[in-house]
Amino acid sequence: MQNEETKSASLVKSFRSSFFILHSAFVFIAALALAVRLPHLAERPMHTDEAVNAYITGQLLTGETYRYDNHDRHGPVLYAAALPIARLAGAKNLAALDETTLRLVPVLAGVLVVLLFAFAVPEIGLAAAAIAALLWAVAALPVYYDRYFIHETLFVAATLGFLLAGWRLLNSASLASGALTGLCAALMLACKETAMLNFAAAGAAIVWWWFETWRTQKTFFGINSAHWRSGAAGLGIFLAVLALLFSWGGQNWQALADLARSVPRLLVRASGEGHEKSASYYLTLLGNGWSGRIFLALAFVGGVSVALKKPAASSLSLRLCLVYALAICVIYSAIPYKTPWLALNLWLPLSVLAAAGAVAIWCAAKSSAARWVLLACVALMLLALGRTTRKWVFLLPSDERNPYAYAHTGEDMLRLQEFFDKPARRDALIAVLATDSWPLPWYLRHCSRVGFWQPEQDPGAADFYITLPEAAERMQARLKDWRPEFYGVRPGVLLVLWTPPEVASRLENSRFAIHGAGSSVNPHAGSVRYGVAQASLPAGSGGILPPVPNF
Repeated sequence: MQNEETKSASLVKSFRSSFFILHSAFVFIAALALAVRLPHLAERPMHTDEAVNAYITGQLLTGETYRYDNHDRHGPVLYAAALPIARLAGAKNLAALDETTLRLVPVLAGVLVVLLFAFAVPEIGLAAAAIAALLWAVAALPVYYDRYFIHETLFVAATLGFLLAGWRLLNSASLASGALTGLCAALMLACKETAMLNFAAAGAAIVWWWFETWRTQKTFFGINSAHWRSGAAGLGIFLAVLALLFSWGGQNWQALADLARSVPRLLVRASGEGHEKSASYYLTLLGNGWSGRIFLALAFVGGVSVALKKPAASSLSLRLCLVYALAICVIYSAIPYKTPWLALNLWLPLSVLAAAGAVAIWCAAKSSAARWVLLACVALMLLALGRTTRKWVFLLPSDERNPYAYAHTGEDMLRLQEFFDKPARRDALIAVLATDSWPLPWYLRHCSRVGFWQPEQDPGAADFYITLPEAAERMQARLKDWRPEFYGVRPGVLLVLWTPPEVASRLENSRFAIHGAGSSVNPHAGSVRYGVAQASLPAGSGGILPPVPNF
């Protein structure tokens, strides 16, 4: 009796010790991820996509209902997550928002990804889960886009939750795992319609699982009544959450029909529409620099080690991860449409395989000397990761050489904002004539009278004009003696600020100047449509009339 009590006490003590180690490890990595992502959030210019998302958030803050637009738009999760943070910061409209408040949303989602890796410990082991979490915490690709106010990081967090819950559903088939799988699947689709691609990759993994269970257990696809019950619960949760989110709490049921009609548009979008890249694009992006090449090498070693081990010696979840990784890499690489932030969908499963590769190498090194060498290599890799992250995320975040800066807004927009942020100019009437003015609505949000026109339209009299260079030629008579100053919006795109003679004479350095124009082709050119703007503006709008942005 005493031996049983001693054994029980020992098990409880061991459990508490393991739980403390697990808890401490991932809390530490999450704190590291937060510390890496928080500094200087407001210093990088807002990308066009960020500005559009900010504009929609500003509309919702004023009480407008979210309305899903299936033309190049994404779902409501980003805005639903941003609203409580914006309100806690005291924002009531677009003019009251700032970069830090908005970018806190993806930062927190990135930290959530790290914490979710803790739930992978029963499936892949503590060491592999911790290494995968550490890779997400410090590597340049996830850190860069965890500081972007776009849907991608929230989508990846929901994807990881979906995979973890799905693994539990296949193994245990509980109602809780089914409900969580349905919840995460709904969040994925309500983040981005491209969730269908990830569902297809997960389907490939399930087909492999069916075959494997039939081969080893001679069961009918490994499915029993518990799986059917769990699947039904997951489907119910999926449909309910999806309807709740897209209808914005029941205020716009038309959104569900619009979602169903988005499939043809997605097929057209997948063809490229100016974003076409080769099949090797993501491989090149992930393998950028020495740290990237080491990452891919570790993922290859991990994939081979998982594939070669006997089923009894290898986790079913790791094998499922391998199949999912291969499927998602093939799908995303085969589609012509490619942008760098989509590479996060590949990074997620590859980071797990890279962690498995690191563990496999460690286990293969039997001697103390070999393991000390491995520890030194790990330290060097972390140093390389840190240097790469510092370079692209903090030193050159919007530089044209940055592989993650895709048609990024130039530093000139910060100067333009400073020009109009002076109190004497906030009430000036500003006429913008451009086919694609984004992200100007963000940088002029503090001005009380701003209007947007197409280049061929006549805006009438204004205190300042912001035009495309070719639009200025048509307005030569009106702009005679006005001072022009060129601003690089993003690579290959220029806008001209025209200052009237009486103001120009009071400004320092009134010489004609070109700043940061860049030379590469802009893939977003012509992707934004505007209505005819008027001079009268709604109160509390921050001066921004409602254009029709599409990205």
